[in-house]
Amino acid sequence: MNDPAAIHLRTVAPGLERLERAGWLPRHRHRDAYALIAVDGVFEQVSYAGRVLARPGDLLVQPTLDCHANRSLSAHVRVLRLPWRFEPGTGGVHALRDLDAVVRAAQRGPDEALALIERELAGRAPRAARHDDWEDELARQIVDGRVSELRDWARANALAPETVSRGFGRRFGVTPSRFRLEWRTRAACLRLASRAGALRDIAAETGFADQAHMSRCVLEMTGATPGRWRAASRGHP
Repeated sequence: MNDPAAIHLRTVAPGLERLERAGWLPRHRHRDAYALIAVDGVFEQVSYAGRVLARPGDLLVQPTLDCHANRSLSAHVRVLRLPWRFEPGTGGVHALRDLDAVVRAAQRGPDEALALIERELAGRAPRAARHDDWEDELARQIVDGRVSELRDWARANALAPETVSRGFGRRFGVTPSRFRLEWRTRAACLRLASRAGALRDIAAETGFADQAHMSRCVLEMTGATPGRWRAASRGHP
């Protein structure tokens, strides 16, 4: 996904950003959750939630410590970015009933726009991600914690391990083993931020071989050791 012609977001107004041409916004991570609203144009996002297509009026909940890539499918894409509450899940896509009302509210202030969105989304489930092939199913099963050994998964689905690695990498930008490791590391970071507990116990709960392995992965993802990450995140998971 690291296309040499990759595009970048340009801020055009408070909260409003624009992708200038079709192409990839390479895979990147955000510490804090936020809501991304498609105002103009169409784009695809690939993340832990799978592959989703966003059209004008769609709201993407980007969860805490999410990692994703975006592909603009239109010559111009405008998105509105708003802060969001702590979100430990995978987020998802919702269709807003009145995009113009949300944009007008955002111009007056993010709190008003968020209150409007919260009322509209109450009790509504997000739209399901695309599910076109085995790569999508593998991503879903990894996130659900149903893949213990990738070789066993490949054999059960009549695929060679090399085919699984290459095919998943083309669609998601990383190998399935890396995708699974990142998902486990994110889970460990969220547990560290939200509750007390021995590091060795959190490592075991999130699928790491030992505390040292978890510590190295948390440091790589956050730039902080588990202890420092926990202290910095206390009260602000």
